[in-house]
Amino acid sequence: MRRLADLVAAPEEASAGRGWRALPLAWRTLLAGWRPDLVNLVRMTTAAVLAYVITRLVTVGPIDLTCALTAILVTQASATGSLRMGMVRVGAVLTGIGVALVVSIWVGLTWWSLAIVIFASLLLGSLFRLGPQALETPISGMLILGASLQNTAAETRVLTTLIGAGVGILLPLLWPPAIPLGRASASVRAVARRLSEVFSAAAADLDEAPLTGDALAEHLRAARDVGDDLGRAGELVGQVEEMWQWNTRTLGRADVSPLLRSGLDALQDCAAASRALFIALAQEAPSRTEGGQVATPEFSDEVRAAMSVVLGDVGACIDSFGQLVEAEISGQEQHRRERLDHNVELLRETRAILTELMLMESDGGPTDQWLLRGSILRAVDRILQVLDAPARARQHARWRDGQGDRPLPGPATSQEFVPLDRALLTSVRRAGRRARFPGRR
Repeated sequence: MRRLADLVAAPEEASAGRGWRALPLAWRTLLAGWRPDLVNLVRMTTAAVLAYVITRLVTVGPIDLTCALTAILVTQASATGSLRMGMVRVGAVLTGIGVALVVSIWVGLTWWSLAIVIFASLLLGSLFRLGPQALETPISGMLILGASLQNTAAETRVLTTLIGAGVGILLPLLWPPAIPLGRASASVRAVARRLSEVFSAAAADLDEAPLTGDALAEHLRAARDVGDDLGRAGELVGQVEEMWQWNTRTLGRADVSPLLRSGLDALQDCAAASRALFIALAQEAPSRTEGGQVATPEFSDEVRAAMSVVLGDVGACIDSFGQLVEAEISGQEQHRRERLDHNVELLRETRAILTELMLMESDGGPTDQWLLRGSILRAVDRILQVLDAPARARQHARWRDGQGDRPLPGPATSQEFVPLDRALLTSVRRAGRRARFPGRR
């Protein structure tokens, strides 16, 4: 039977890409990926040219390009991260520039002056406790040392360095970097989609034939691989949290980073529960004998069919939750929340059927068998608890109260939401469930 995820995905896929109809999908994807880097390149180029123009206006006589190089270094340092981290990076750059400036005024570029700049920069970086940013100190110093010319007056070199530093600090405030909000929300959505695909694949395999330990090991490995997606999403969400502070683009806007963080934390809990679920299933699954034959399965065909439906419903719930988190960023969460509530409701029903069948099959059996199957149900219950739509709505309401009347920063994606008839979807899913489990409502 066609899964609900296939039914609801088709309208969304049809609506994707309506913004740039004239360009192929590959070109749209390529340009969307390059746009943040291109903007950053234009910003640093503007800083360098602006510093040079100002230096030409306020100085007389020969000048070097120390002003432009300083502006590039400081702009790159102050445009990334929070205000605290930005100031640390600017401090590291200016420390290296100061060391190189002093050395170049007196001796210029030699092998031993290069050694002095590197050693002094690293020493000052350690004394100032610059941490991971300490390496920017000698790098900046070497660049300035190489760019300094002997025929430039010392006072002119100091002035040009100060002009470049001032431009590098002020330009990100007047032209702030874009916050990767769209990429962060899409990465959280990708984690949910990836985890949902793991459950969908396991449900399809379990629906066709009894799963063996080898097959479940593959699904468990896929569930563990979701950790890589979680790591990438965590980095992007962390960038949003840091760059939201003291960024003029966020003035008067609601801070949506807590929504992304809480959504990612919920998916991390789901990933942990999914690993526990597949480990418990692997202990129930039969293994292949030496002759290549599959041993007698522990699950009956009816329990196996119910487990397949439950796994598919878990995947649909996780995918719906990812859509909800992404939609919350653009203020279009109402329909997504209804869909999540609908999928969770169906999962509770199929989970109840699975529990009933397991109880009937385990009646009179060994205690350890029921304890093992109970761990499977507990993992499903944990996912239900994490993905509870009313709880997410209450969390969202508390966040909204804390943000006051500030508007959202804007839609995170350009995809349009096409609402579906919830009653129709419910009837389709329940009809399919009654066909597989006659006599149960």
